[in-house]
Amino acid sequence: MSDADPTLLILRVQGERTQLLSPGVGMFSGALPLGTIVSPGQSVGVLATLEKRARLVVPDGVHGLVSSAQPARKRAPVGYGDVLYELTAVDSASAAASTQSGPKHESGADLAVRSPQSGRFYHRSGPGEPSMCEPGRELELGTPIGLIEVMKTFTQLVYRPERGLPARARIVRVQARDASDVEEGAVLFEVAPR
Repeated sequence: MSDADPTLLILRVQGERTQLLSPGVGMFSGALPLGTIVSPGQSVGVLATLEKRARLVVPDGVHGLVSSAQPARKRAPVGYGDVLYELTAVDSASAAASTQSGPKHESGADLAVRSPQSGRFYHRSGPGEPSMCEPGRELELGTPIGLIEVMKTFTQLVYRPERGLPARARIVRVQARDASDVEEGAVLFEVAPR
């Protein structure tokens, strides 16, 4: 499965109601919480199919507040044209502030490192070893950031400055607890440029 390619959501406007619809069939994950302001170009979830993962993006001209989200925030099956979000209008000042500050991720962070797959996330390479994702830790391409275990197989995760992440970053807040189960696309920790 390739890295998530950007794919525009389908837009449907009915009167004052704006809906963002699934562009295909698959498993939807990474849904935004209610009350999030969305703007054009913002990533609002991932659609996984047998062939690839698609990062779902808000189409041009769409600003609104998430007032209803149909699928669960974790993996949920969706079909072509299924409603993923219903939006209510927001004033132009709120929409402009959202656009200027950039897209927000599920945790509300400006920049978030997400899990590349579902599994159990570990902060350490072994018992008694130091954490690889302590707040304040500086990151660059290839810096180890944790382990994911799937069926007794461990994979080391490394920092990759992609999907809007800076080349050099610093961990601000860890979201995923040590030895916790995480879904694909879940926020592991938040970062800031350094």
